Amino acid sequence: MVTEEIYTDEKEIIKVILVLCSNGASGIIKDREYGFYVKLKDFKNGTILFSNVEPKGPHYTFDQFANKPMDAEITLGSNIYMFQCFPVGPKSMQLPGEIKSHPKRKATRIKIAGNSFISKMYSVLSVRVVDPSVQDQELSHKLHLIINTIESNLMRSENYKLAKITLFDGNEKSAMVKLIKKNKKPFVVFDTANFSIKDELVQTYDDYVKLLIEAGLNPNDIKLQLEKMKEFYQKNGIRSEAIVPLIFDEEVIGQIRVASDKESIAKANVLRLNNTALSAVDNLFTKCAFEITSSEPQTIMDLSVGGVKYMVTDPNLYKYLVLMKRIFVQLVFPDQSVIKTMATIYNLYPDTMEGYKIIGVKFSANMDWKDKQKLDDFIQSVVRLQNADVLA
Repeated sequence: MVTEEIYTDEKEIIKVILVLCSNGASGIIKDREYGFYVKLKDFKNGTILFSNVEPKGPHYTFDQFANKPMDAEITLGSNIYMFQCFPVGPKSMQLPGEIKSHPKRKATRIKIAGNSFISKMYSVLSVRVVDPSVQDQELSHKLHLIINTIESNLMRSENYKLAKITLFDGNEKSAMVKLIKKNKKPFVVFDTANFSIKDELVQTYDDYVKLLIEAGLNPNDIKLQLEKMKEFYQKNGIRSEAIVPLIFDEEVIGQIRVASDKESIAKANVLRLNNTALSAVDNLFTKCAFEITSSEPQTIMDLSVGGVKYMVTDPNLYKYLVLMKRIFVQLVFPDQSVIKTMATIYNLYPDTMEGYKIIGVKFSANMDWKDKQKLDDFIQSVVRLQNADVLA
């Protein structure tokens, strides 16, 4: 997953620049027509100094672009740093007001929106969902009938005190839900009086604690949480508990939670719950799933053979744009040829000023090799045009 960091505080920006300078980081500064290869040297009196500035083409110099905005992309290690550059001399520029950073991508990425070499390229996006909040009486009836039947069967056949199915809508804040989504494995408390019992088949409170530590929680607060859970189990007479993810197309769409007040949940119970979860997902998506397709072309911001960055303008899609959500992508090229493939949402960026959603998606590893080759050929052809234009 590409995780973007944005630095806007001047002190933080200066820290980043000092690290780049001390390591002699290099990169490119460019606008639509011209470009320079640069290497950072030092930061003095609010000005960034370069040890080397090499134009991509003849007949122009860096200081000719004094106080004109250009785009800088500086690489250090496995990260790339992006900011707006205002040259102030032959080998210097102003301190930027914002720096964006993310891990360096493996594949060549080209700008699509606003690229003078590309016209009429866009995407159509679709998501397949099971949404209990949709105002459709027939669909709602089917959905609740399936869920109620599964819950009743679990309580009757397995003699559970509680059996509850929950479908996620993407707004879940619970650390337990995050754990289930992250590892896509059942969570089991074999004995609520002893949280230390483990099994490689499942997650336990040990995994839960690790997640909270990674999130930066205080150890004392974590200990307090565990004590409260033990009190809850004791107060409600729960001897054992299991939470099993509902997984569709590699995405956790919900969970089955069961609790026993008589016997401890064993491995065999967990295996049966996994089978119930598979059956539930098949039932839900066969009878209750529906597809939402963008009503208008969606803007492609940039593109690589590995994925796309979109500006999504269709509000009907917004509530379903969550991390790790699977979506169906149709890429329409300037010649009107189309590539169709599945993708996964791997990054969510801040909304635009107009309220549009910015997402980064990763193409399925199962994309047809011919489509992948077509995509690579298109990207390389655009890169050649851009390079030829700079050198002209």
